[in-house]
Amino acid sequence: MNRILVSTILLSISMLYPAGAAEAEGPWKQVLVLRPARDEGPPMEFDYNFHNVLPPFEKEPPLAGKVVARGLIPTIPPTPLIRNITDRELYLKADHGRDFTIGPSVTYQSQCEDGIHVVFNDLRVFTQQGSLAIPYTVGAYTYQMGFAGRLFVTSGWSGQLERDGKSWKFTIVDNLDGQIDGQDRLHLTDTRQSTLASYHDCPVPRILFLDGHTYRLDFTFKPAESEVVLEVVLTEVQLPLGELKVEADGCRSLDLRDDRQVALLSNPGGVLSVPAGDYRVDNCVLRGQGMPLRFAGSDRVVSVQPGQTTSLRVGLPLSNTVVAARDRNLLRLTYQLVGAGGETYHYGGLVGLPSFRIYQGPLRISKGSFGFG
Repeated sequence: MNRILVSTILLSISMLYPAGAAEAEGPWKQVLVLRPARDEGPPMEFDYNFHNVLPPFEKEPPLAGKVVARGLIPTIPPTPLIRNITDRELYLKADHGRDFTIGPSVTYQSQCEDGIHVVFNDLRVFTQQGSLAIPYTVGAYTYQMGFAGRLFVTSGWSGQLERDGKSWKFTIVDNLDGQIDGQDRLHLTDTRQSTLASYHDCPVPRILFLDGHTYRLDFTFKPAESEVVLEVVLTEVQLPLGELKVEADGCRSLDLRDDRQVALLSNPGGVLSVPAGDYRVDNCVLRGQGMPLRFAGSDRVVSVQPGQTTSLRVGLPLSNTVVAARDRNLLRLTYQLVGAGGETYHYGGLVGLPSFRIYQGPLRISKGSFGFG
């Protein structure tokens, strides 16, 4: 009788609490699979001139009578290349070897020249990560002679991030080392087709604050059929929050960064809750100025503390400032375009450049422009 009573009680309890109902739910998590896509990262400087000139590789193509320069693309291991300046060609050893007479060696022709620079587009390279070959596309911009200039990674991995009715194109551009960290770039593009659409470009953070949610980001390269994909795991985390009162007239998007996290604010304004931290303004994208302006930098640090409110002002109006310094008979003029919070912007156009005129009394004695940037 007692055995039957105990069984009845256990059965009743199991009916009241179905399996798993009493277990605490884990944090929100989403796995994004980013696939190869066309994009572009910031320039990487290289210089193989003068004291950095490389000696000849183990074995090279017949180059007698040619003017040549040698270099390395910073994949892992490095990718050797030879620039045949005479014939405007570039030989790339795709398998990282130093013997150009065996194995895969690809020849590229320069795409365009302006009398100063030579451009090689769509160089195909890869980084070896264990048994996985991670592919990249690179562009090289160098001077007519020697081998110095800039490399641009022109490929990335892209996918769609959706939550709370919002959708972002989520893109990562790696710096060729096969490791996703703060040396790489995160591009987030609002998929809305409207004037409110936002765009963010920032170093890849470990912690990302976006649309009121805080995520930890984890990255893994994986093979998938005939391509290599980048898997991103976003795990929501709970961090102490503070309040930030933002005045950002004309600002379409605002990126704040401290040592461990990035807070991305779209169409910012008013009092916002953000994770506590000591932030610098990493980027401010202005809306519809009719001229190509690019955020240059800011020295201000904004400290957001739990339970406190801090103020931040950026954006419009913009002020033209010129600092004049004299060195004997040389007058040096430094121009800056300054925002409402003291941040600076670059002018990126070739038409309508900022200009100046110098007068001695009513007589104009000089004029000029400040050039690109």
